[in-house]
Amino acid sequence: MKKLCVIALSLLALPVLADNNRGFYLGAGAASIKDSQDGVDDMSQIRATEFLGGYKYNDALGIELRLGKGQTTGTSGFYFDDKGALQKGSVEREIGSYTSLYYKPELVNDEAKLYALIGYTHVNTSGTVTDTTGKQVRSADGSASGYSYGLGVGFVINEHFNINFEYKNLSDEISGKPNLASVNVDYRF
Repeated sequence: MKKLCVIALSLLALPVLADNNRGFYLGAGAASIKDSQDGVDDMSQIRATEFLGGYKYNDALGIELRLGKGQTTGTSGFYFDDKGALQKGSVEREIGSYTSLYYKPELVNDEAKLYALIGYTHVNTSGTVTDTTGKQVRSADGSASGYSYGLGVGFVINEHFNINFEYKNLSDEISGKPNLASVNVDYRF
């Protein structure tokens, strides 16, 4: 019984071991978006940069704001026409920018953290479809807002720096599955 109590108390004490689990933080990172919105699976990956800032009151209470900007255009050699038939041509799609607000609960110890991202994102996108002759079939600029969620794991570099790896859904209105993988570094004040 004593061993069970010691183990339970040790597990409860894990969150207080981290030096950087409370306060303000800023960070930056890179993201890769796998986009198969048209059902065309060979769309190349779109790259983006992210800037983030937040505040952690404790492991359960934290909020984070992220700003992202697309850096490369995704392309594909096929597209679906108005009748749903697969056609050869060119599809170019890019993420213009996105803004996310997250609630960020964490499980933390002195070496690593596991966290969830639960929030809301607004995304601006654009896309162009051309046929094999180079004639523009259609183009569109759009935006979508919706729920965003994901999971991440972070590793403590020192008392101020963390490196984080994430996989998340950018916006429920764009895709029903996680579609963004990112790595970022944050500095805790």
